Amino acid sequence: MLKDTIQQFRMMRSQSRDRLGTQQKTKQRLSLAERRIAETSYEMKAAARGVAQAAEEAPYDPAESINSWYDQIDEMRRERATRADQERSTSGTLGQEQRPERRYEQEFRGEVSVPEDLKEDPEFTSAVSELASKYGINESEVYAVIQGESAFNPQARNPSGATGLFQFMPTTAEELGVSTEDIMSMSPTEQVELYDKYLQRWNYSGGNRLGIMQAAPAFASKAPEEVIYAKGTAAWDQNPGWRELGDGPITVRSINSYYAKRGS
Repeated sequence: MLKDTIQQFRMMRSQSRDRLGTQQKTKQRLSLAERRIAETSYEMKAAARGVAQAAEEAPYDPAESINSWYDQIDEMRRERATRADQERSTSGTLGQEQRPERRYEQEFRGEVSVPEDLKEDPEFTSAVSELASKYGINESEVYAVIQGESAFNPQARNPSGATGLFQFMPTTAEELGVSTEDIMSMSPTEQVELYDKYLQRWNYSGGNRLGIMQAAPAFASKAPEEVIYAKGTAAWDQNPGWRELGDGPITVRSINSYYAKRGS
């Protein structure tokens, strides 16, 4: 019995100490809060005095404030224009073959030097002329595609299997009713005629640059803003020169722009 009484006494004393400790902590927190309130009140009064003093020294002038805002806006516009000029001045150093121009050239303006043996082949030059006339494009644009694909070598063959002046892939050749071996034995004129068949198969109308037929023939008649390869795709990674302004998606417009400069 005595043992139980002692334990109860100890427990009551411990609880009393806990209550005292809690009360003391509460008082400390209240005291800290009161000090912070006093400090905040002092700061608010000081700020009010500062506002009153500023109002007395320089009364508010709406017109002056508006003029100040206009000055700030003009300064921002000048900075933006300066940055744009800097971007234009440095973009040329990146290499014209690596990014489309900002204004997106759409008309082919390049000139291509044709090897003498092909230039003196009347059947070949006539076939190129007829092809260009049929689709309303420049002859140099046809030559630029040939130059870029095969460097004017009718027997050119890529490790991937692409063959001939226009580098027809084996599957493409089959779709046109021939094989890459057949293409290897064709004359340059016959290869131009086969290319005409290829353009007809994809309903090419000349509205887009001829290079679109090398890059993405399924988009031969699509609108300029049509996205061909989205940012981050394998084709986007592999063809930086095709992108919109270097880091945008690859579109019909950006490919048109890229091939508009080929051979220039």
